[in-house]
Amino acid sequence: MTDTSTHNQDNLTNISKILWDKVLKPDNSWKDNPKCSEIQQRLSYFNPNHLDTPEHIDKVIKCVIRGVRLTEEAINWYEPSIGGEKLTVYDKLRGVQWRLVIAYIGFEITTKALMNNFGGVLPSNVIIKFIKQSNLPSYNPLIPPNPKKKENLDKWLAKDEDAIAEFLGVISPKDKQLIKHWIVQSNSISSWEEAVQLARFFRNASAHGFLSAKKVQDWELKPGLSILADNLGEIMAAGLKKLI
Repeated sequence: MTDTSTHNQDNLTNISKILWDKVLKPDNSWKDNPKCSEIQQRLSYFNPNHLDTPEHIDKVIKCVIRGVRLTEEAINWYEPSIGGEKLTVYDKLRGVQWRLVIAYIGFEITTKALMNNFGGVLPSNVIIKFIKQSNLPSYNPLIPPNPKKKENLDKWLAKDEDAIAEFLGVISPKDKQLIKHWIVQSNSISSWEEAVQLARFFRNASAHGFLSAKKVQDWELKPGLSILADNLGEIMAAGLKKLI
């Protein structure tokens, strides 16, 4: 991990602790007025339609806590691996994949709760609004992958320009364009919105078995997947600050 990612991990952990100590503590205190109304007023920053009922506030806070814990555990998983006692390089790369999967699940749960959007798939416009409301600093560009063995990627680049995206199960034209931008055209990811879009894509590709550990190795995706997981934690920390 880089120094920046370590800072992000500490940031999410510290901000969530401050939120708990200053606003939410003790456990279940948000079920009583006037604290229930106070928390609703803080949540209204993200969505004025948050209710001030104990049932609604309890649902939101418990989702936020669950989401934050998942992402915290993911980004603090310093040497991720999925495998037996004698770990292979692929076991470690699978760990990197699932670190991102878990981080994104936590991000999605927390964003749904804060934005009061508890439906099925979290819409992209809600994610974009959450990012904007979190008032993040300028995004540090994510450089494209640079495989050491170019032939591992070149044989895919020689095909149709959407070949990589289609191989990885991408359906959305917007996602196809981002994959083309980052992998095929070797352009950096330059915004928080693009970073979350890319994180969601790799989360889906990993969770549904499209992206193998071997492809992560061949295409040199490990650094990018690691940074994207850290980015999710940084966005969440910025969002939580708005409740303090």
